[in-house]
Formats: sequence, C-alpha cells, structure tokens
Amino acid sequence: MPSPAVTLPGACGAPGLLALVTGASAGDVRLGGLTFRRPSSRPHGPHEPQGPRQPHESQGAYGAAEPVEAAEHTDSDRLLDRYVLSFAPAVAERVRDDVAALPPGVVLVTGTDPGRLALPHDAITVNPDDDLPALPEDDGPRHIRVLVDLSDPALTAPGWSPQAERLLRLHERMFLVVRHYAARCESLLVTLVGGITDTGVALPFTGLFTGFVKSLALELPAVPIVATLHTETDAASALDAGAAELANRRLLPVVAHVGGRRLTLRALAEPARPTEPPVARESLVVAAGGARGIGAALLTALAERYGPRIVVLGSTRLDVYDPELLDIDPDQAAATRPAYIKGLITGPGRIGVAEANAAFDRLQEARTVRRTLRELERHCGAGRVAYLHCDLRDREAVGRATDAIAAEHGRIDLLVNVAGTNRASAVGTKSRTDFLAVRDLKLRTYLNLKSALAGAPPRRWCNFGSFVGFTGQHGETDYGSANDFLNSSSAWAAARGETEFTIGWTLWRDIGLGATPIMKAFLAKAGQFTATPTEEGVAHFLAELGHPAPPAMTVLFGEKERAAITAAVPEYLDWCAHPPQFLDKVVRGPGELTASRTFDLDRDGYLRMHVVNGYPTLPGTFVPELAAEAAKALVPHRLPVVFEDVRLESFLRVYRNGRPQTKKIHAQLVSENAEESVVQVRILGDVHGPGGRILAKDRLHFSATVRMRDGYRTAPSWQAWDDTGATPVADPYHAPASAALLTEVFVSTDGTRLHPRGRRARLALDAEGVRRWFPDLLVPSVLLDGLARVAVLDLVDGRWTPVAIPRSIRRIEVFGPDNDAVLLGRRVELYSVPEHLDLEDAAADNLCVAVAANGDVLLEIEGTTGQVLGYVDQETGAFLCRDEFARRQR
Repeated sequence: MPSPAVTLPGACGAPGLLALVTGASAGDVRLGGLTFRRPSSRPHGPHEPQGPRQPHESQGAYGAAEPVEAAEHTDSDRLLDRYVLSFAPAVAERVRDDVAALPPGVVLVTGTDPGRLALPHDAITVNPDDDLPALPEDDGPRHIRVLVDLSDPALTAPGWSPQAERLLRLHERMFLVVRHYAARCESLLVTLVGGITDTGVALPFTGLFTGFVKSLALELPAVPIVATLHTETDAASALDAGAAELANRRLLPVVAHVGGRRLTLRALAEPARPTEPPVARESLVVAAGGARGIGAALLTALAERYGPRIVVLGSTRLDVYDPELLDIDPDQAAATRPAYIKGLITGPGRIGVAEANAAFDRLQEARTVRRTLRELERHCGAGRVAYLHCDLRDREAVGRATDAIAAEHGRIDLLVNVAGTNRASAVGTKSRTDFLAVRDLKLRTYLNLKSALAGAPPRRWCNFGSFVGFTGQHGETDYGSANDFLNSSSAWAAARGETEFTIGWTLWRDIGLGATPIMKAFLAKAGQFTATPTEEGVAHFLAELGHPAPPAMTVLFGEKERAAITAAVPEYLDWCAHPPQFLDKVVRGPGELTASRTFDLDRDGYLRMHVVNGYPTLPGTFVPELAAEAAKALVPHRLPVVFEDVRLESFLRVYRNGRPQTKKIHAQLVSENAEESVVQVRILGDVHGPGGRILAKDRLHFSATVRMRDGYRTAPSWQAWDDTGATPVADPYHAPASAALLTEVFVSTDGTRLHPRGRRARLALDAEGVRRWFPDLLVPSVLLDGLARVAVLDLVDGRWTPVAIPRSIRRIEVFGPDNDAVLLGRRVELYSVPEHLDLEDAAADNLCVAVAANGDVLLEIEGTTGQVLGYVDQETGAFLCRDEFARRQR
C-alpha cells in the first residue's frame, strides 16, 4: 500500500524503514540507493577510501554580519559531510552476458520514429501521443527500451513547451510500461540521445529519467538496468552503445558517453567555504513552500540572523478560518482532535470520520503556517513578511504570484524552492495518481517558477533536493525522478553562469518524518542512517548560501552512510576520490588485468602543451600515474607508494586530430604478502602503417613495477638550502625553439637556479590548468614533471642549457596522497643533487626531492637517466640539436 502523503523534501522513503524496524520485511531493505542486510553486525568494506580530502573548516562569521549561531556547531561536531556531485571518468568492465539493443519481444517506449530502427517483428511500440496500447498480461518476460531524443532545441533549457509536455507524457508511459512488466522485466535500457553536451553537462530533463532508473535498479536488483546519456544524436548508434552498458559493472546505474569518455556520477567530499552573508536586511527572499517542516526552520534561521524581507508561497488556505482559531498553537491544539472530530461527525451536518480527521489535519497545517509567519515577522519586523496562497503546480497562479511580488518588492534576491511530497511504494503497485502527484509537485513548481521569472531571474536560486536524487531509493521512482531533475536543472543553469544549486538533504531528526517516535526508534536500532539535527541542518544551509559560487549539486551524508556505501559498493567512495584518468576499459584475469585507453587531441588537449620534436607527446613522468591506476584497479585495497624500474622505451604520441591512439595497459600481480603487493605494469601499442595496416603489435612504450602498500612511509625531512651562490637559469623547456616545448599547464616551476649543492626551483602550478586536466590523479604528475626538469638544469660553456628526455628512473616514492590539485597554492621547494651529474650515465646516482614548507619530503626520485636532445641558449633562446652543438664544440 502507498504510504500517506507527506511533505518532506529530505525524506528517504518511509516504508522500507518501517518494515525493517518492525520486522515486517523478511529480506533486505534498501534505503538511499543502498541495500542493508538484516544481521545485527554491519559488514564493513575492506578499507577506508583513500585520497586527498581537505580538512574541514569552521564556519566563522559571515563578513560584517553578526556571526551565525550555528557556526558554533563546528565541522568536527557535525554528523553529515557535504559532497559535491559531478560526472567523472569510469572504467568499462564487462561482467555480464551481452544483451541486444533491440532483442525479440522488446517493448520500445519512444517519441521518435521507430521506422528508423531495426525492430524485431514482435516488438511493441509505445509513444506519448497515443493512448497506452493494451499490454498482454501473460506474454512472458520482456526487455524494455526507452529511447528519448533530447536534440530538439526546445528541450535544451528547462521550460514549458509542447515538446516538454510531450516528454512528460513519455516519462509517464515509461512508468506505466515498467509497472506492467515489473515482475517479468528481463532488462531495461533508457537511452537519452543528445542528452549531454560535449563538455559533460547533462540536459535538464535527463534527470527525470536517470532518477527513475536509480530507484528502479534498487527495486529490481537482479535485472540489468541502466540509463545512458549520449552526445551522439544517432538513435541506433546510441542504442548500441547503451546496450553494451547492460553487460558492464556499474557504480551507479547511470553512464554518460561524451567524446570517447565514459562518465558516471561522482560524490566528492568538499566542505562549504562561506565568505559572505547569505542575505542582507534589505534582501528579498521568496520561498516556494517552506511554511512548515524543514523549510520553516531554515527560513526562521535566516529571519533570526538577518531579518530580510520574506514572501512565502504556499497551498494552505488561511482565509477560510477564523483568525482566532489559527492563533492557537498547533502543539497545544493537538489534544483537541477528539473533540473537534466528534463535533464534525455528529449533528445534522455530520461528515465521516476520515473526512473529519482530514479537516483537523488541514486546520493544524494552517495553524502551523500561521505560527511560522508570526515567528518570521517577529524577527524581520512588522510588514516585512507576506504569505501568498498559491498552487505551485498551476502555471497561471505562479505567474500571478510572482507578478505581484515584482510589483510590490522588485527583483528576488534569493529564491528557496522547497516544495515536495512523498508517497513511497514499489513500482509494481504504485498508482498513476501517486506517481504523477509526487513527480509533478517538484517538477511543475520548478518549471512554473522558471517560466514566471524568466524576465527577472532571482539573483540566487536554491532548490531543496534529496539524497534520493543521488542514489535512488526503493519505492521512490517518482520522488527520485523529481529530485534528480532538480539536480540536472541546477547543473545546466550553473553551466550558463546562473547561481542556482540543489542541496540533497537526508531525513531530519527533529522535524518531519525523522521526528516521529517510530522513526527515531528505527534510526537508533539500525545504526546505519544519519538523521540531521536541526542546528546542523541550519549550519549547512547558511554555509551553502554564504558560498560565493555554490556548486550546482551537493548532497549531505555521514559516517554511517559511508560505511553502508562501502559495504554495498566497496569501490565507489575510493573511485570518487580518484576516478581513473587513463583507463577506459578493463578485462580481468586471474592475478592480472588488461586495460585500454584511447588518446586523442580533443579529449587529451594537454598533449598539445607537451610537444617533443613537433608532436604532442605524453610526458614520461606520467608513466607512474598510468601504472598506479592499473595497479590500483588490480589491488584496490592498497595504495601505490613506490615505483621502481620505470623504463621509457618509446614515445606515446598523437600525431594529429582525427588520428586517435589506443594503448593497452597490462598489470600483473607478481607477489603479495602482509606488507605489500607488487604489480608489474606495461604500456603497449600497435604500430600502424600509412594505410592503417598494423606493422607491429604490442610495441612496448613504458614499463614499471608498483609496490602497493597499506599506508605511506613517514616522510623524511629535508634541510632547506641557503641560497648563497645560486645562479638563476631559465627553464629551457619553455623556450619556443626547444625540441621539447612545454607550455600552459606544464609551465609548473619558477625560480629555477643552479646552486653550489645542485639545482633548485619552486613549484608554481597553473591552477586553472590542473583543475581542468588533472584534478584527480593518484600521483602528483605535474609536480613530478617539473621536478624531473630541475635535474636537467646546467650551464655548458656558461650559456647553454641541455634539453633531455627521461629514459629510466630507478625509484620513485611518494609520502602521502596529495596530488597536484591538493598542492595548489602550497609552497613546495624542488631540489636536485649532486652538483654535477651526467643524465646519460646508466650508473649515475642522483636524487630529486619535492619538499613541503615544513621540511617534509612529499616525493623523491632516485636514479634518473635521460637522453639529451640538444641545448638552449640562455641569452637568445636559440636551440641547437645535439649533433650541431657537438660540431660547434670541436
């Protein structure tokens, strides 16, 4: 049976919770995208996720405004952490049998012309323009395909149009078909053609379908289910690519294909960093919903601290009640329910008990709204708080309300979109009425507000979403659809420079469903779910509002959820910390794996910034990163700490646009014990002739041995050098004539100089370039590249500096998880010893170290050998190749 309707923007689905706490369910219970087992001991993942996690910060005061009271609730005290959601690269790994894109007996739900597809003769086609055809009741299992074409410009932005209305009917048809076949669905593929841009931004309406799929995948865990987003606009090609995903391992059942990259949704821990007051006293705050529940608590917090002008839009009628009746506190009035109902069910105008109960509930809601408004006005001042009755699902009503607000108050400074309702039930039993009621309250409210405010958009727009929009939830195909729509819409708006964001709330402990006695008992008993304390929820809300540029999609969850996620999907949080940049597909064997990675100049534009002999070339110092990612995929519970015997046999180049290079990365477990796992990694590539014919297979580019351990060795200390006697020299790799020309993100050092003890420089990372190209590496590879170049610094004949390429490195060790992105803005000194070294001496003993401001060594490189390509004139920047320079020396 569907649960009663509740207005809980952060709700995570009551039925599964209640079933678990009361013992009514014999099997697993799924909550927030996770499956929880009944045994009392909670399973733990094999390891805690590793990666660069920045320390939490205290909220402090908001500029010149008075300090936020909730700021005293410091991050160290908080139960919930803030995670930013975005798409990130994910490896494709086949783990199931292939399923055809359009198998026999397929049911195709689409708004496109199916005549362009190779449909089997027994296919059933459902479109949004006709009535739902009669679906057979006993025709056996079925494969369901949903093909959505979002290439129409009218579907690019969130707004009303005939195409948008048709898309909503298509979404409804999808639900009805899935409901009909829920017990005998063989596979479900939702393909969103043109659903994501080539920059990786999903179109707003995609969230309707991805949110549905996330929840459905939890309800039908044995069924291959996935939603795929494509830049591709050819339906047949997108369907084929989507069908391949049905056989792949998935972190979440949503995969995007963007320019040869395979992406999925990532949650990265990132505390909010508020720098300004959320609002000022003269700001205009408009809340769509929010007179009750968590919205009321958060509006009251804004009012108490900043006293802005506030207008609340709500569906509760206040004008139908005697004002004196509304002035009774709802908590005190709760005891009068029996008497009130008795008065309605007796006498000449009597009504039924259910109707009388509903009437009392409506009165209590009105009292709660009135109490909220009084409290807001107490803080903001007389005449500064208004309430407008408005059915937020009604486009014209919303338009009239926003017109009235504009006429009275002007432009909105902050819009808080709170509206939402929840009626959880399994998709096979969910009514169409409930599905549309839950989906449409959030969806239509949002679209109506967008339409009404198009001419004067709010300066800031905050949507109240849910954890369910991130992971899905058993019984919440409608609620998941609506909340993920808010996510994708916010991401789209933010990509266009608008300040719009969605906060994914969990249950609140003291307000709404989380405050009921049975729910409190459940939360205490389960020990796996975090209920948000009111003061902490307020702190998170104010911090997000105080952020100068809030990320479009955030979600809040805590240690209990992290443990549960690790138990359910052990690799997910680790992947979130470091999604692999250099693995596309993986095939596993006993103790080994083979990955592939395609390099091209669109996807790997940074190669244009590292040019050797005229060709874009992968830096040799990126080999440890490739090796680390492959070794981590093979031994996920350990960390890549030491790299030995790194050999650089041949360049990895991309010669021109349209000529991608696909390479093979092979990792083999050589040995393993309690202290470490040793993995041998080789990077291979075929050699092709001018016509594309393979001239040689699996030519070795690079190889390395990776020592995977449970932790990092304590960093040694390095004594800083006195700079007396240092001689500045320009980095020869940045001279335009150099045979190895490094630009943009690879201009990573300054203060390069010779020193009586050796050579030194300072790390100077290009923040924009690192964030664009290398935000998530396991190894600080740009740092490694800059450090290796320091070893080359020299002066020959007082003016010539060699340009060399690395050929081998005996050993590299890293002493912590910090990558280039984490090191941005930090002071890091680079040193190379000894004073005189010959890079072409295979037996040379040399050392390079990167040192933090406190003297701790971040990483070290031992025993580097190289090949000198030529020399750059420090005075003119001219380059001479090795042979020409040698002739001049004679």
